[in-house]
Amino acid sequence: MSGQITVEELEKASRNVQRLSEFIGERRDWMLASDAEEAATSFANASRSLATVISDLTDSEESGQIEIRQPAKLEPSSRVAAPRLNKFADFILQLCGWFSAHDGATLPEGSDQSVEILQTSLAGAIEAIEQLLGPAPAAVAESEPPISGDLGPVAEVDMSARLILDNVPSRPLVQIIRGVTELTPEAMNMVDEFFAKQGIKLEGAERRRLQDKAQKWIKGTPHGQVLVVRLSGLSGKVEAYSSYKPRGS
Repeated sequence: MSGQITVEELEKASRNVQRLSEFIGERRDWMLASDAEEAATSFANASRSLATVISDLTDSEESGQIEIRQPAKLEPSSRVAAPRLNKFADFILQLCGWFSAHDGATLPEGSDQSVEILQTSLAGAIEAIEQLLGPAPAAVAESEPPISGDLGPVAEVDMSARLILDNVPSRPLVQIIRGVTELTPEAMNMVDEFFAKQGIKLEGAERRRLQDKAQKWIKGTPHGQVLVVRLSGLSGKVEAYSSYKPRGS
């Protein structure tokens, strides 16, 4: 699909993203709920992907060079919950897929304001969610002792390791068996091998939970991008995180 994008469609998209960005921006000084870090990271990744798609579509500047306009902060009254962030991430991914499907389309006259609102809103949302997530953990220096804590069988996690999963029709990584969506055997082996190289052997329910998470990440990969899985052990236990990168980068 590569058809014309209408002014009305752009205006609707920009209004929705703007409202979403304002909600997050108003709460950028709040705290995340205890189970919301993964949802916040997924939302940030989805927003970066959409910003890239729009930048490619318009041949405009990268979002990092766009002026960020944050709304006034609200006084903290609760925590930012995971279900709402997951809903936001799902919406952004759907919008990302819609724009990607219009690759090569010509934007209509009179759409400059809507595009600007989209770009500034995404930049603001990304900045706000990064503030909610807090500073990125610093890399462990080589001279420091191995990370200790609840790491199970591993003594140290290589945080530079990356698993790249590219789901293409010629080599699908997700399949549907009797109405159930799951990873293909090849994808399961890739995930298992990635963890095994880190000295992590997952079994039973723990392995199934990771496979379910990987399957959802793969299904959410925006058009033209690949899933990147990395590990961290700085929280005291091994955690898997997802991000998306343009294919071939």
